[in-house]
Amino acid sequence: MKTKHVKDLMVPISDYATVHEDASMAEAIRAIENVKKRYGDAPYRHQSLVVIDSNQHVVGRLSQVDMMHALEPGYSKIDESSWIGRSGLSRKMLAEIREQYQLWEQPVEVMCQGICKSRVKDFMQKPTEGEFVSETDTLNIAAHRIVMGRHHSLLVTRDSVIVGVLRSTDLFNALYDMLQACECK
Repeated sequence: MKTKHVKDLMVPISDYATVHEDASMAEAIRAIENVKKRYGDAPYRHQSLVVIDSNQHVVGRLSQVDMMHALEPGYSKIDESSWIGRSGLSRKMLAEIREQYQLWEQPVEVMCQGICKSRVKDFMQKPTEGEFVSETDTLNIAAHRIVMGRHHSLLVTRDSVIVGVLRSTDLFNALYDMLQACECK
């Protein structure tokens, strides 16, 4: 079987949904809507946006979770909120945090008014070292990074420039196809 490389599966940045870092969160939500229109009900449409700067360089990503975070400004009151998602807090503790900080108490229709003032750069996630993979790396290397980092996607580089996105769903489908050829005894 021929060895597959990341470049065989990546979505080029030119084909990926993007938003400028200075855009409002409302513009980001419209960009996601445009992706929905572009891909329709396709099961693997883009679930996040790539954030670019004035030089068209990738500077981060904006996920659906980041967009929900932007809807509720109360999260800014919680110091070090990044540890909470990885901490395995109990349902009771999560409810106490929500009550203490009065999170999600307003109707969404009221909360959405603030989203026009919020900027993408305030909610985007800057990529960490483990979120990159070279376009010439094998799928084995990419799978290892996705599993160990628990990433939904990796940013693909060519000569230190981000040129694409490797989505975990595309990688899994390729691995699945390869596994179908295996003969288990």
